[in-house]
Amino acid sequence: MTENGSDLVLDGNAAAGLLQEIFVLEITTAQIQCEACGSTTAVGSLRLYAAPMGAVLSCIRCDGILMRAVHTPHGRWLEMRGARCLRFLSSVDNDTKG
Repeated sequence: MTENGSDLVLDGNAAAGLLQEIFVLEITTAQIQCEACGSTTAVGSLRLYAAPMGAVLSCIRCDGILMRAVHTPHGRWLEMRGARCLRFLSSVDNDTKG
């Protein structure tokens, strides 16, 4: 390992395995934190404004926009500028809740 840690810097392809694990999980149970007000809730409890080409999901507390998802002829787009973080519960977390 180099002294400055530059051998730890790779391109995005190196994260493929981790990202594939995350993006197959049940999104509606994931916890999302609002950047505007700091509240945390399940994605499934957000307020949905639906349109033919996509969706806008907003915070139930402050109505801040957390996610925009659209499907266009050029691809699928997900913008999460209004979210501070998105957390998927692990199976260990789920076992302790029951």
